[in-house]
Amino acid sequence: MSQSEDSRENRKHARFELLEYAILQPQGAGRTVRSVVIDVSLGGLQVRSKETFEPGTTMTIQICRATGEPLVVSGEVRYCLPIEESDLYATGFRCHPKDTGQRMEWVDYVHGVFQSQGEHLVS
Repeated sequence: MSQSEDSRENRKHARFELLEYAILQPQGAGRTVRSVVIDVSLGGLQVRSKETFEPGTTMTIQICRATGEPLVVSGEVRYCLPIEESDLYATGFRCHPKDTGQRMEWVDYVHGVFQSQGEHLVS
């Protein structure tokens, strides 16, 4: 069994696929990294970028939403794996909202993604 298959079996939350632009900023670093969010769950998210990150690194993740203000949440890198035949890396984050407000905003965001996907399935 591969590492990605094993981690899927150990997940606590269902993942929902999407494509949204995001900006990552490692804690304590002045630089930012452009990325694309490819899936989310209540527990975290996965992005694709051209940068590699060390597991355990804490970052501020700013997700640029089509409607409204960007969503900002803190996250810890859980894994960073090269994607075969590309110059991209898949990086998984466990979300660590800083406070109740950030936690509620994250839950609302994931619920909105779930709701949107459900509406597409029904129509």
